Amino acid sequence: MANDLIDIKVAAPPKSTTAHTWVELNLPNAKTLGRYCAWGAGRLCFSVSLFAINITRNAFRMGIWLCDGVEAGAKKLLKVYDALPYAGTPITQVIEASAVPVNEPLEIITDIISAIEGKQVMIIGEMGTGKSTLAQYLAYTIGGRVRVYECEGTPTDWQGLEVIGKGEDWAAIEQGMAEDLEDLSNRLKLRTERGDGALAGSERVTIVEEYPEVSTKVTVSAEWLERHARRGRKALRPTILLSQYDRVAAWGLEGKSDLADAFYRIRLGKKALAHAKSLKNEQLIEWLKLDQSHCLLDDQPLKLPPYREMKAATLRGSQTIPQPYPNNVINPEKTAENTRKTAHSQGFSDSFSDESRLLWRMIQRLGEGKNDSAIVTEVMGFTGQRYGEGKDLLERLRREFDG
Repeated sequence: MANDLIDIKVAAPPKSTTAHTWVELNLPNAKTLGRYCAWGAGRLCFSVSLFAINITRNAFRMGIWLCDGVEAGAKKLLKVYDALPYAGTPITQVIEASAVPVNEPLEIITDIISAIEGKQVMIIGEMGTGKSTLAQYLAYTIGGRVRVYECEGTPTDWQGLEVIGKGEDWAAIEQGMAEDLEDLSNRLKLRTERGDGALAGSERVTIVEEYPEVSTKVTVSAEWLERHARRGRKALRPTILLSQYDRVAAWGLEGKSDLADAFYRIRLGKKALAHAKSLKNEQLIEWLKLDQSHCLLDDQPLKLPPYREMKAATLRGSQTIPQPYPNNVINPEKTAENTRKTAHSQGFSDSFSDESRLLWRMIQRLGEGKNDSAIVTEVMGFTGQRYGEGKDLLERLRREFDG
């Protein structure tokens, strides 16, 4: 029976911990101490950063508070200061205003004859813009003598005017410009001796079609242009030059800005638009696009007469002005000896006697039955501000030929 007994072991109950029980605690090793030190350094960095941010925020708040206080005080002082001109009356209302750019209306030139009278002029525009039509309108409207250098003109162009060089007669243009230079010298000498009054009533306008081409074929053209640019106005020898090109080099004026500035430039078509764009004037650009008669005189807007009106004036002028010399050539009766005569030796009256006789015959033939006003404007071609000059010339011719 004894062998059948089972030995059962009962687990001992857990020991309870009392205040007098010692617990074993192991000291941290070097690795653990290193981790704690690293954590502490990081925590210190975060604390310092947050402290610095807090100090900076408070400093800025203090600065803003000071700025607001100074601004409020300055505004109160400004109200008192602004009231001083009004005997100390306080301002109760403040009107805020802002500057807004306002496009002023364009000062458009409408009288081209008065605008260019007596001045040196360049007409610049591409083909088909009406350069020749404008030049012919000016030739027949300005009045007085007109000489035209034209190498490609037709028989119906420039009727009644002295035309030189038709059919690409470059030799005739060379001779004519050489005569112009001598004429210019004589007139300047006469002006020096007798004053401006000695040249009164003897103005002659010279028109050159496509001057850049002429300058490449006529050797004297460079001197002709330079002397007329510098002295032409004083000698009453204004010029009108036509070209498709707006570049200074095309005119032979590269490096001579003073000569280029002596000319007023009338720009037509795309040349006018390109110049307006270089000025960055949008109002001027839009105005130029409105009508083909809109162009530029230098930087100013210029409105030309309608095309039909200019053509009508050209037709009227060509019918009332007789041809000074046959076949549009230089006076064949003018000998080399007469060409070399100076104004001093020849005398002012002799220099213009042939012209005066021709003009007087024209007045007698075309002015019969007309009053003086009609003769001056319709026959002699003196209109606008030049009417008085034409009236004086008519009286001088009457005294000279009627006695």
